[in-house]
Amino acid sequence: AILVVIIATGICIVGELREHLAEIAEYRSREAAIDIITSAVDRTITQCPCDDIYKLSTDENGKVLSAQLNADSANRVKNILTAEVEKELNKLDEDGISIPIGTLIGVPLPAIGNNSIDLSVQQIGTVKSEFRSTLETAGINQSRLTVYAIVTVDIRTIFPNGHKDISVTEEHIITDCLIIGEVPQSCFA
Repeated sequence: AILVVIIATGICIVGELREHLAEIAEYRSREAAIDIITSAVDRTITQCPCDDIYKLSTDENGKVLSAQLNADSANRVKNILTAEVEKELNKLDEDGISIPIGTLIGVPLPAIGNNSIDLSVQQIGTVKSEFRSTLETAGINQSRLTVYAIVTVDIRTIFPNGHKDISVTEEHIITDCLIIGEVPQSCFA
């Protein structure tokens, strides 16, 4: 009877550990993907200024007539961003993610030493990056043109008893422009 209780307790503990391992693995994988995307956006903006993604056309007085997408510039930025994310994901694929056993079982780290469980992370899909732009009112005869980079990565975290597929999407402003029109000289009610 004692042996049955010990085995049942062991099975319950292993089940709890598996559940915690999956949760922690998902959290760490999301955190790693968000860090990768954010740093890739920062590096891309540094390497390739995004100010020329939209070209503002003006008349001889400097009045803005239109905003036109510069497809060459937008595609160049998108390709650099995608390559930067893929490069960092490949490093994550090589290094993996490490989870301290103390974190997994809820015991303070000094009590169990510095042992950890190493998890493998694989890129299972493609890195998808796209732009979204908004043009919104910012005041009297003012418009704000904002361009966002939206990056989605799909990764798989592999742990001893299975795997977890995770999709992470991040949106970052890559350029922002305030377009100021003529201010009316009078108001008619």
